[in-house]
Amino acid sequence: MGLAEAKKSYYAIIPANVRYDKQLTPNAKLLYGEITALANEKGYCWASNSYFAELYGVSVRSVSKWINQLNQKKYIHVKIIYNENNKEIKERRIYITHPLEEKFYTYGRNVLYPIEEKFQDNNTINNTLYKDIVEYLNKRAGTNYKHTTRKTRALIKARINEGFTIDDFKKVIDIKTAEWKDDPKMSKYIRPETLFSNKFEGYLNQLTVSKKSSSEKKPKPFVFD
Repeated sequence: MGLAEAKKSYYAIIPANVRYDKQLTPNAKLLYGEITALANEKGYCWASNSYFAELYGVSVRSVSKWINQLNQKKYIHVKIIYNENNKEIKERRIYITHPLEEKFYTYGRNVLYPIEEKFQDNNTINNTLYKDIVEYLNKRAGTNYKHTTRKTRALIKARINEGFTIDDFKKVIDIKTAEWKDDPKMSKYIRPETLFSNKFEGYLNQLTVSKKSSSEKKPKPFVFD
């Protein structure tokens, strides 16, 4: 796909955790913004290193270094798709792995302006995040919640705004399903409005205690004759 065909009007966003990461080069941060822009179309960035090299007027090797930086810092996830017949590389997909910020600084002003609510709720990356979390809950708990529900999305967004990641959501789901799933009184609380509420951090830091099997017996104290 050439440059003329690929240029489209999308937002390019560089969140604070990427923008102020001193271990990233400025060009890697710029590339991250371009990846977020292209990912809005399909939920992932499809562009090749050659595309980025032509776009920025640099070598393919330079682009490869920037992508490796972002990948090592886990700001992106690179997935290679192979042909089924000959196992040759068919395409590469780059996914954004960190949630995007909902606010940004305007140029030259120390004022925060929220990105339009419509843009945020319909953003492909955020939709994917909601879907991944709710589908994980359904898989672990045997439920059928929808990721499009307004209340569920609001709860997830609130926790993301507090700095929690998708791995944190999965950990909370794992902890509470293990604790509540087999309890008739508590299993009904394995739901988004409970798990993703303001008690989320408490659930996340909850100490897990492995259940001992009923057949396990405590050792008898040794008695000297």
